[in-house]
Amino acid sequence: MVNKLEINKDPLNNALKLISGKWKIKILEKLINKPIRFGKLKKDLNTITAQMLSKQLKEMENDTLVKRKVIKSNPITVEYSLTQFGSSSLPIIRALIKWGSINKRKMSSVIGKDQERAIDLLNDEIRFKNLQRKNFYR
Repeated sequence: MVNKLEINKDPLNNALKLISGKWKIKILEKLINKPIRFGKLKKDLNTITAQMLSKQLKEMENDTLVKRKVIKSNPITVEYSLTQFGSSSLPIIRALIKWGSINKRKMSSVIGKDQERAIDLLNDEIRFKNLQRKNFYR
């Protein structure tokens, strides 16, 4: 069990525990303007699976960043919105969006290099496996 005093020592670490990961910041960004239904949120996030979205939303609900509202209709729909606490993250989200916009070229260059490095590593691994296979069959 984590000691409460340890949790409060590092505010940056505490914040990152709540919003880190591939999806949470993107989910917060989608909920900035208005509540969104689960299906629309999944569609807007495009590559997220329903299972992963559900998991992330449950974590965010437990962390009081979002609230879940069940709308009794036919069929029943679920809508998510930011809590007051979740809304307090908006300056961070907006700052990240601004930073990404201002540095778009640099980030594209860096990300492109990372992708090139990943492709090079994959090609090296393929060559190595082919060499192993050649040597095995000799």
